Amino acid sequence: MEKFGWTFLGCGGIAHTVANQLKGAGDMEIVSCWNRTQGRAEKFAKKYGAEAFASAKQAIAAEGVRAAYIAVTANRHYDLAAMCIERGVPVLCEKPFTVNFAQAEKLFALARERGVYMAEAMWTWYNLPALKVREWVRAGLVGDITSVSAVYALPVLPFAENPRHRSPQLIGGALMDVGIYPIRYAYELFGMPQKISCTGSLEGGVDYTENVRMQYEGFAADIFISRRKAAGERFVICGTRGRIVVPFFHMAARARLCGEVRERVCDRSKKYLTELRRVAEEITAGRTESAYCPAQSTLDTMKLLDSCRRDLGLVYPCENQS
Repeated sequence: MEKFGWTFLGCGGIAHTVANQLKGAGDMEIVSCWNRTQGRAEKFAKKYGAEAFASAKQAIAAEGVRAAYIAVTANRHYDLAAMCIERGVPVLCEKPFTVNFAQAEKLFALARERGVYMAEAMWTWYNLPALKVREWVRAGLVGDITSVSAVYALPVLPFAENPRHRSPQLIGGALMDVGIYPIRYAYELFGMPQKISCTGSLEGGVDYTENVRMQYEGFAADIFISRRKAAGERFVICGTRGRIVVPFFHMAARARLCGEVRERVCDRSKKYLTELRRVAEEITAGRTESAYCPAQSTLDTMKLLDSCRRDLGLVYPCENQS
């Protein structure tokens, strides 16, 4: 059977992580790639058996390309995704999907107009652990929710050489890089909150630590995010009948339900491979929207991130230029 062909737009760290999981898959392959730095694209192509191109337009037009995986910094997502959609090439775009809600809304409108598949690469929700947690919550196995707490606080700044972590031009900081995960997780489980608030401070035009509260009827989801402080990563849901604990929830291999009902899920599969395979299956089936990561979920999350940024006074340079 013919393999599903991908073009990779962006050949940095996340692209290599995804490509390493994709390498050797019998049903998919990387046929072309592009990077702003040509030498990096050539090294990537050699390692994964692809062909490097001097422009993104050439890469997406290469023979055998059936979809584009966009893995550049978020300030470039909109332009590259629009280029793909205008040429009829389905898109899987890394998170954060765009810089703001307005950009995301325009992209999805364009995709609907052209009848082209487009989805956010929010890998958490293409995989079993998160889907099982949502199933437990919706089935009422923890009863009425009484409290939710989430932490994603890992001190990467002292060790991170990549300028994207600190650069407002590259959409750096904590909220858009890691804060998006617990905010999206709460949204996927409980829907849009009645209110969202965010407190924190800016340094050099970016955020490194903040507290987010998503207020729902009868409970709140309290979230702590940091790229500077060490507090680990977990998502905890407490209810009148039980409790759910998800360590390393954004890339979880396991989740635990305790209480009147006791259940565990363990899934050590390659999470990026599952994501790309499910997207390839949806595209092959003729879908124009993902069942795992639908447009409305991405749009609602972008609205929530916009609200948090307003509370912080966080505006990126590229927004002033539009």
